[in-house]
Amino acid sequence: MALLGRGKFGVGLTGFAILFLVAGMIGFTFEGEVEGVPTPNAPNQAFFSDEPLPSNPLIGILSTEITLTWDRDDVWIGIVDEDEKNRCKDVPSFFSDESDCNGVSLDFEAGEADANADTGFTWEMESGTYFAALGAKDGALPAGAEVNIDYEAHIGHSLFSVVASMFTLGIGATLVYYGRE
Repeated sequence: MALLGRGKFGVGLTGFAILFLVAGMIGFTFEGEVEGVPTPNAPNQAFFSDEPLPSNPLIGILSTEITLTWDRDDVWIGIVDEDEKNRCKDVPSFFSDESDCNGVSLDFEAGEADANADTGFTWEMESGTYFAALGAKDGALPAGAEVNIDYEAHIGHSLFSVVASMFTLGIGATLVYYGRE
């Protein structure tokens, strides 16, 4: 009787592991658009989002890859960590030497000042606090100009989740084997 219960549990565990493994390999993709983001009208200066980008609380279990594109070639967009944003907050905007915070001198986690708006950039999310950075490529932009940003996020397996799925699959198969009559 106890062996039969172990076998049924093993079948359920094996089925769950297989479904989780296949679902993670296929992944899940969602897309969206952020419209009407005001662009800076100051040359040689980076502007940062006030709020940090949403984080992935399951960063060790699930992998998230984000692709950003935008509709204007005269602006650059990037992602910086909290330390880089704080460093730039301490630099007065009227300086334009090597210590300033423009698209050339920023330490980007993803993106760059020369990125093409049509192809954008891809970022593999990491744990931490990150902010969006935006700036004008060549000189100032007209006041009131806006940029529309398209994003695509793909969520799938991380190395840990693949190993955990395989381990669970092995345990389930073992329970099925020893639970048979």
